[in-house]
Amino acid sequence: MFTLPGIALREGTQRSFNKNITKLNRQATRKSTTSNLDRARYCVRDEFGFLPPDAAIWTSIRSTNITRLTRNFLWKCMHDTFHIGTFWDHVQNLEHFGLCTTCQVPETMEHITLDCNAPGKQLIWNLAERLWTVRFNTWPTLTWGLLMGCALPRFRSTQGRQLQGKNRFFTIIVSTSMHLIWKIRNERVLENKNVTNSEVHNRWVSLINAALKRDQLLTNRARFGSLAKNKQLVLETWSGVLNNEDSLPDDWILERGVLVGIRPITQKNGVG
Repeated sequence: MFTLPGIALREGTQRSFNKNITKLNRQATRKSTTSNLDRARYCVRDEFGFLPPDAAIWTSIRSTNITRLTRNFLWKCMHDTFHIGTFWDHVQNLEHFGLCTTCQVPETMEHITLDCNAPGKQLIWNLAERLWTVRFNTWPTLTWGLLMGCALPRFRSTQGRQLQGKNRFFTIIVSTSMHLIWKIRNERVLENKNVTNSEVHNRWVSLINAALKRDQLLTNRARFGSLAKNKQLVLETWSGVLNNEDSLPDDWILERGVLVGIRPITQKNGVG
């Protein structure tokens, strides 16, 4: 037997261990978690007109529209578990690690993803906005709360009908973009690696195309059964932002080489 504060844990199944961890988490809810939940809740209300409860926010983070690694990233963002900023305040002789190496201000996930002047961050958001506005008129103003609630959009038509494809597209490109910003930050800070603008551009395009390809593959009902994605929903998610779309059939799900309209930068032409 070993113990955690207030809970005795015996060796046993993974399920019983997870239940006990859940109990512990309920007993010691982090203030930062509560703050992030509220920021997500009220930003979603201001942008989309509804107030999601905690359960809806947690469910959204587990959305299958987001990759497993990005879901884990969002979960850690919500709980503020990354070793940045104030984490270092009480680590003797290492307090300086709490400052952004570029801006020399206390580092937070909000700062990293939205405010930091380090190379790459703004380019990534520019690419996301650029792809979005190929099809849609207005790119929402991004806030930390809206990033935390990126899997909760409720875009509607002028008749009030929810636009499920638009909702999914927003979730995919925002979650993918913020996770890439974090990964590039880690490479810069932890590995002393600086990436060029063309590398950032190409990595973002590659990730978005991978999301598109994954959606195509997951519509295969013979392979995935009840877990398969709805083909019409996938078409609604990506149609309107594809490369050479006029030459594609209306149902392009089984087509090979379908890509989004932003191309990688090549050494030959330097154009994206």
